[in-house]
Amino acid sequence: MRWLGLLASGRRLALALAPALRRRAIQTAAAEHEVVREDEALLRDLFDMPSAAVLGSAWLHHHQGGPPAGLLLEARFVSPASFRQAGREAVAEADGLVQRVLGAQSGAERRSVVKCLDQLSDALCRVMDVAELVRQVHPDGEWQAAAEDVFAEMLEYMNGLNTHVGLYAKLAEVMDDPAIGAALAPVEREVALSFRRDFERSGIHLPPTAHARFVALSSRIHDASRDFLRCQSQPPAAAAAAAAAVPVPVESLQALPPDVLAHILQSSPVRRPGGGAPVVDVVPDDHVAQYILRDCPDERVREAVYRAWQHGAPGAVERLERLLDARHELAQTVGFASFAHMTLDDKMARSPDHVDEFLRGLAAQAQPQWDALARSLHRTRAGAAPKPGAARARSMFPWDREYWVGRQQMEAGALPSLAHYFSLGRVVLGLSRVFGRLYGVELRAAAPRPGEIWHPEVRKLEVVGEDGRLLGLVYCDVFARSSKAHVGAAHFTARCARRVDDDIAGPPGAARARSSQTVVERGGRLFQLPVVVLICNFPEPAPGAPPLLSWSNVETIFHEMGHAMHSMLGQNGFHNVAGTRCAVDFVELPSILMEHFARSPRVLALFASHFRTGAPLPRGLVHQCAERRRRYAALDLHAQLFMSALDQRYHSADPGARGPGWTTRALAAVHASPMFAAGAARTLFGHVEGTQWQARFTHLVGYGASYYAYLFDRVLSGRIWDHVFHGDRPYHPAAPSAGDPLSRSAGERLRNEVLRWGGGRNPWECLAAVLDNGSTPRRDVEAIARGSRSAMRIVGGWRLPDA
Repeated sequence: MRWLGLLASGRRLALALAPALRRRAIQTAAAEHEVVREDEALLRDLFDMPSAAVLGSAWLHHHQGGPPAGLLLEARFVSPASFRQAGREAVAEADGLVQRVLGAQSGAERRSVVKCLDQLSDALCRVMDVAELVRQVHPDGEWQAAAEDVFAEMLEYMNGLNTHVGLYAKLAEVMDDPAIGAALAPVEREVALSFRRDFERSGIHLPPTAHARFVALSSRIHDASRDFLRCQSQPPAAAAAAAAAVPVPVESLQALPPDVLAHILQSSPVRRPGGGAPVVDVVPDDHVAQYILRDCPDERVREAVYRAWQHGAPGAVERLERLLDARHELAQTVGFASFAHMTLDDKMARSPDHVDEFLRGLAAQAQPQWDALARSLHRTRAGAAPKPGAARARSMFPWDREYWVGRQQMEAGALPSLAHYFSLGRVVLGLSRVFGRLYGVELRAAAPRPGEIWHPEVRKLEVVGEDGRLLGLVYCDVFARSSKAHVGAAHFTARCARRVDDDIAGPPGAARARSSQTVVERGGRLFQLPVVVLICNFPEPAPGAPPLLSWSNVETIFHEMGHAMHSMLGQNGFHNVAGTRCAVDFVELPSILMEHFARSPRVLALFASHFRTGAPLPRGLVHQCAERRRRYAALDLHAQLFMSALDQRYHSADPGARGPGWTTRALAAVHASPMFAAGAARTLFGHVEGTQWQARFTHLVGYGASYYAYLFDRVLSGRIWDHVFHGDRPYHPAAPSAGDPLSRSAGERLRNEVLRWGGGRNPWECLAAVLDNGSTPRRDVEAIARGSRSAMRIVGGWRLPDA
């Protein structure tokens, strides 16, 4: 195999990095990771003991150390000006490919239409996706400005392509040709179907009048979405703030953390009515409200703060209803009964009724947990000393929930932190060992070339197979900083894997973008390697210590690396279905499955050791922390189920049920549904008259009718963990593992039946194939492969996450 471009140089730089960071193999007290190889020590120390001299400005500024390699090893991305030029080149390449598609006449030309469209999509996304990344994380204002401009210009161009009648007509002509249809490979057929669905969702097949209506509705949806989100981010006007302010005795806030109390006193007016005790007028935002609901002992204060907080920003409900009504009208314009029907048409769920089957199945399992938690909180309150405002209450309400959970946790006592066992370098080393055991794939430390990264804290990893073959690159930007948008944890695909030696040349004279430097030769063919970026906002390490992570942070980086591995292994030859480019209700399965590995005692034994002493993480401590978290998992499950059900109700509601305030009435109806209202938990999770929780449900913008997807994939991943990996759990320290969660045969099964396909295979078929190992009844496997309503009912009956 021959490496192309600068990849070989990158390899030499990685070796040059070794003397600065190399450490001898170390001995620890943990049997499963007694010896650390030199390459593993290099990987660990890249994150735990970084050398500023090696990883600092010499790699960031191209004038020190040779010509620039370009951002993310893309030769066109060496400066803001060249990035703008890359955007123009991408559009020119796309224009050439458009002409090629429109002019396709011969059998060979028409046969290449799907390849042309996939190549066109890649040409645009290789710039647009990096522009999205740059405007979020790059510290340089000129780069950010260039990215903003490039993204906006290319988005406008791409929107034009999505409504290009000629492209749609040619694709439909090709797909409807029996001879060409029979010649398409299965993955190629999925690519063609994905393009056709996207076109038709843009209303392109509609007659002119209906299409004009579709475009107008799309514009209304965009404006309503923007206005709804703006309501959340803009501070309320003075009059609105005064109306929403809650007078709170300062004495009632003494139990809050000192920094939170100081923030409230500094940002809110304090007065002494009648010269008496001080009162602060609190306008409860998310941050302040959550601390008051958790720590304030006065139930009357908690109730007043809860009601003000849950009323939402002024005008938010009106804007939300405008958004939902426009979505409904748009769906009916293209022939669907509702927006939910339109959105789910190509998802695993397929219809709102199927989602409802799934949610009802989970809720039936969960209700005993909610009821048990409610009774437990009642007992805790009954045994507590009377507090101001508590005597008047017989039921428990939503504003009581977090307070009494907090009291229970305090009574149980604080648990020692696990962070000393989770240095970032050890966690990344653990990930490499897991991937090695499962797939024969390892992470290797690599030194970035000049200009390749955007900040000295960024770390570069190569993903390498057992045969030494490079599979792709992962860049890790994991620490919070002021120049970085608060995007939380995220996986950005900067470049998708695809085959490039059979790319289609544009018409004579058409501009052609320069090829990426991440291209390799395999068996006489050329492939563009995947390049991904992982973003987290972990706290910066203390001076003299490695970065230490909470267990929750460990799960986060395992989750995001699950996405990255999907990108690395999902190389099916086509950009549009590579890696994570699959159904939205399937894409989280590989990443959530990795969270199970992050909780497995067998897996933790691979890497979790004290950063100073090398002592292994005590299994009993893992058990204690896991049990504490599992006890309250029902709270998160209720929230996820409730939001999923409300999302479906909003996007499939009958038009006759609409009218001003209809979302609040629907909110109350979902609260009162038998799915959620039962036993002691009825008022604990119930609707509070006069509140408008939906005014803060911002996920409705990005996840309209598909919020269930995350919960759905949690259940699927739990099934695979139990029945394919036979994985252990952290809840019972004395119980033997049911199997080996690090089984290579199980890893290869997941890789071959799920990961390698990306979006190039029906996800129900992937799920049925990976579960068809004798542990799932054959009848269920066949129903799952069909993806019918019964399949959703079967999935809804599977073990609840963390149950």
